[in-house]
Amino acid sequence: MSKPGRNDPCPCGSGRKYKRCCLGHEAEHDAFAATLEAAALPLLSRLAKFAENGARTPLEAIARRDFPFWTSALDDGMAARVVDHIMFDVRLERYGRTAIDEFALEQAHVRSADERAMLEAWGAAHRRLYRVDGWSAGFLNLTDTLAEQPQEIRVWPLGRGAGLIPDGAPVALRALSAAGAFMSVGRPTTFGPRSVDDVAQAVRARHVDFVRAQRIVGLDEFLRVNPSVLDEEAMPAPAAGIILPGA
Repeated sequence: MSKPGRNDPCPCGSGRKYKRCCLGHEAEHDAFAATLEAAALPLLSRLAKFAENGARTPLEAIARRDFPFWTSALDDGMAARVVDHIMFDVRLERYGRTAIDEFALEQAHVRSADERAMLEAWGAAHRRLYRVDGWSAGFLNLTDTLAEQPQEIRVWPLGRGAGLIPDGAPVALRALSAAGAFMSVGRPTTFGPRSVDDVAQAVRARHVDFVRAQRIVGLDEFLRVNPSVLDEEAMPAPAAGIILPGA
């Protein structure tokens, strides 16, 4: 394959021009991609198949049940989000545990120590709100905006087009540790023109409402037991109805 020109689309699939993406970072990009292909992605693929089989329900039906605020037909991005949901959030009826917890138990005797550690870390990961600080070599540079002490991480999104998300924008994703960095299933959830502070304030307000109406939990636990909160917050606000005189 010939090397792309500086102004050609970057072959990593970010959607950015090559000169603004992987130019000069090819070795870093290729090394991480090779590590994912060799270890993390096969394990994630098996987990996804295990979760889909355990759910025993079509993805469209799960979307209607757990994401009722989605009003359009299920597209590739939504389907990836539902698969993420059934792997990490939904408790399987047959087992009473999440798919990743059950998968880790069943696979413990055939997985290496590194794979078992990876599954354990994935099981503890929850969807969070981040600020985009830049894009380089296939990675989104992100800051966790809801942490008491903001943490910076590098995430490799498995969905295409993440490189077009502007710097400073809020995104939601589940960061899964892999090879010294992180990956995420599908393209990150975006929030249109809203600022990071606006989304963070809205999430904290939802947390306060939950505490008042149900029980006292910290923000992290609130996000764990309400895994679709960030997805609902990403939905566009309904247009205000204006009645004109004589209409």
